[in-house]
Amino acid sequence: MLAACAAVIVSAGCGEPTSLAGSPAVSAPMTSAPGAEVTVRGTVQRGIEPNSLVLSTADQEYLLVHPTPALQPGVMAVVRGRPARTEHVTMCMQGTPLVVLDASVR
Repeated sequence: MLAACAAVIVSAGCGEPTSLAGSPAVSAPMTSAPGAEVTVRGTVQRGIEPNSLVLSTADQEYLLVHPTPALQPGVMAVVRGRPARTEHVTMCMQGTPLVVLDASVR
């Protein structure tokens, strides 16, 4: 079982959640209830893993899951999204995973 979980985690791309229904959560703790929409404002930055983007706010970082094309490093953005549910796992160990629903850049 452990080997199967490790294989799924290793194969998951940064920012691309993998469903592990029934498996223990391995993602960062959430500040909002799973599924509750949040709107955050900050600066988009490259994540520490290839192809990952992070939105840095005044007090928190969000790993952008399924970012829109407008979200590029260096832009100020307002992002509406949902914190990833606990059965989603990413390889990025940076920020709270946030599934992007909509975004606007400034």
